[in-house]
Amino acid sequence: MSMTEWFRTFDESFWLRPDDVGAEEAAFIRKALRLRKGQRVLDAPCGAGRIAVHLAKAGCIVTGVDLTESFIRRARGRFRRERLPGTFTAMDLRQLDFHEQFHGIYNWLGSFGYFSDAENADLVCRYARALRPGGRLLIDQPNREFLLRHFARRKAFGDATSYNRWDARAERVESRRIARRQGRSIESLSSIRLYTPSQMRRLCERAGLT
Repeated sequence: MSMTEWFRTFDESFWLRPDDVGAEEAAFIRKALRLRKGQRVLDAPCGAGRIAVHLAKAGCIVTGVDLTESFIRRARGRFRRERLPGTFTAMDLRQLDFHEQFHGIYNWLGSFGYFSDAENADLVCRYARALRPGGRLLIDQPNREFLLRHFARRKAFGDATSYNRWDARAERVESRRIARRQGRSIESLSSIRLYTPSQMRRLCERAGLT
């Protein structure tokens, strides 16, 4: 059994959702960030651009960042086919280095919390620096209270099984995931920090966000 980074063991279809779902989410994000036509928005991480494409159709100028190069290629291809303006870059979120460029930024589908506490806090600071004055940041996170109340130590989905443990001291869900790929097993480990609303508020305040 080989070990690899957790996100590389997911089949791409795990992250891809129906287009109408992306349209609904984009409408919610556009409203939450108060985005208007012609304004700049950062999707980080952007995946394959399933939300970004609908924001672009609504007139937003989209920049997308994701670590997975295949997703970036997919996003670029769709924007090119549909003749939409957009910039997509393969990049680790911890290397974001924008300065007052965006009217809105969003981190969607539970993609926040996979780094160390210090790196998570630094990412919020990087988001804050990337916002124009008056810009808004939207971070989608699991409902910690609900998740812990219905915590599943073992969960199967598709060709993979995840074994989960709650570390109360570190406030993290530690997971070991085993997936079958072409007749072999691939194991990956993940650790996601679950923040309470008050903890997230403090992270944002320390980054200068109000």
